[in-house]
Amino acid sequence: MPIRSFKDWVLFEGDLLLQSWRGLLDSVRSGKTATQIRGDGDDRYAAMSNSPEVIGRFNAAMVSLTRSLVPKIVETYDFSAARVVMDVGGGSGELIGGVVRHNPEIEGIAFDLARCEEGAQGHFDRLGIADRCRFVAGDFFEAVPRGADTILMKGIIHNWNHDRSKIILRNCRNALPAGGKLIVIERIMPELPTTDAQDRSRAMSDLNMLRGAGGLERTEAEYRTLAESAGLVFARTSSAGSFSLIQFDKVAN
Repeated sequence: MPIRSFKDWVLFEGDLLLQSWRGLLDSVRSGKTATQIRGDGDDRYAAMSNSPEVIGRFNAAMVSLTRSLVPKIVETYDFSAARVVMDVGGGSGELIGGVVRHNPEIEGIAFDLARCEEGAQGHFDRLGIADRCRFVAGDFFEAVPRGADTILMKGIIHNWNHDRSKIILRNCRNALPAGGKLIVIERIMPELPTTDAQDRSRAMSDLNMLRGAGGLERTEAEYRTLAESAGLVFARTSSAGSFSLIQFDKVAN
């Protein structure tokens, strides 16, 4: 069994995130992200795209985190009714690769910006699932491709404010057939946070989102309100360790 390492995540936390917290007080007072305060625009990810080194560090950190979650996700959610599963914002394919590998009856799609394609295809080749898993390039703010009956989104919605999140969710709904399912995988903020380790971790992530992309960690009620405003219907929430799987369905019009 390969050794599971969090080296890339630690480097990301200890370098890039630490730097962003140096102006945290300004963001708390103003409600603005680091890039907004610097005058670099509203989108941290667009700003990051100018630095291949930063993008590489970020992608490696996301792979490290996702790899640790895949066993919990495939254990928590029953994919037996799915035919084609698409990971929106799927990066280098870590999550969809794990889902497809553990469910030999389904096909998978990783949907993300074109810069992620080479890494994803290489990952599918290494797993031996390239015949059942493919990459599609695009921008989830513009449209999400059709073809999947189940859509996954891990750690995507918490990056964005309510208005931008609604655009992503609406595009996911438009891509699904009637009866299709959207599984949002996020940390859920409690209605009344405590001082236990998980609540402190969620609060830290909430501040990271404020300082970084301008998003936030949300309560289950807030996720339900967002998704319902995009035309989706809440089905259920399942726990997968520190993350939760919130299922929304698309019902016939």
